[in-house]
Amino acid sequence: MKAVNKIIKQQKIMWATLLILFLVCVICRTLPKISDVNWQTILSLFSLMLVTQYLINIKALDYLSQKIINLAHTHRQVTQLLVLLAGFLAMFLTNDVAILSLVPLFLVIHKQVHGPFTFPLALITIAANLGSALTPFGNPQNLYLYNHYQLSTANFFKISLPLFLVSFVLILLTTFVIPATPLPVLKQTDYEVKPISLIIAFALLIVTLAGVLHFVPLIYTTIAVTIAIIVINHLLFTKVDYGTLITFIGFFLIVGILGRQKLIINTVTQLLHQNSLITYLTGITLSQIISNVPATFLMTRFSTDIVSIFLGVNVGGLGTPLASFANLLALKQAHAHSSRISIGFLAFNFILLILLAGIVMLLLPQLIEFGSL
Repeated sequence: MKAVNKIIKQQKIMWATLLILFLVCVICRTLPKISDVNWQTILSLFSLMLVTQYLINIKALDYLSQKIINLAHTHRQVTQLLVLLAGFLAMFLTNDVAILSLVPLFLVIHKQVHGPFTFPLALITIAANLGSALTPFGNPQNLYLYNHYQLSTANFFKISLPLFLVSFVLILLTTFVIPATPLPVLKQTDYEVKPISLIIAFALLIVTLAGVLHFVPLIYTTIAVTIAIIVINHLLFTKVDYGTLITFIGFFLIVGILGRQKLIINTVTQLLHQNSLITYLTGITLSQIISNVPATFLMTRFSTDIVSIFLGVNVGGLGTPLASFANLLALKQAHAHSSRISIGFLAFNFILLILLAGIVMLLLPQLIEFGSL
């Protein structure tokens, strides 16, 4: 019984997702479709989780955390380093990869220095979401817009660069809210990471990213990583958070049902025939309800206002856990079981969403003019 209670307590988000899925099915009087699940995402997450567990097992994250702590002198500087790292990784390796890599690292660091938890976690997640907005391959919605409208790389950066600059200035200014409290003096631990273990980890990461970034069919890279982990240490499979995978499957099914509702489709159609401001606000609002990737798919069916759609769905990645799956992933990776952490995480997300959405809204005419193709 204790084991069951522990599973229920540790997987609150999963159980809440399954309950919401059931309620959505009842209210909408429809059944979910297995085709709504983006299995590419599920396989990517599974592979990355295995690699992350291997990195934890060989003490690579402990070693890296010590290096970051040695570079920083205050809790604020630790957060600033992780925020910059999250934004940089997300530009090239997608926001999900940045979250999967850095949240476990943040947990290791927090365990040592005992600084603020919820606000830095939110900032790292926001940085990953907005850092990924810069490049065509940083997140799925960008890649879709890039291909759907057949944008040149130069034209894409004309749209994405202003948002990136504005958002990262805002994020870095926000980090100054965190007190510049000196880090405690820590006993230096000499983490021995064997060179062969690092080579294996690097190889596994390269294989995984080759699949995530579509250089190689993902199914092949997932099989390769799975076989490698079976050979190296099969016990790592017991460390994978399968609740996260089930949660993501549940959210894909929920989003699929909502995206097919006539009320949502008809409302979006009417709104997108108004003006650029309404299109931008629709992107933000729709992202909060059905996530920014499906919102992008839906909006491009009825509008060619590329700049407003891009700004709306990328700014709209902040907010609810559903707005961007990276938000949900961060909460799950951080094992945020307490309502205090979850509510704080959402509150910080919404505060940054309101601030950034307001700034972009004020600059919208100039951004549209600058990004016009």
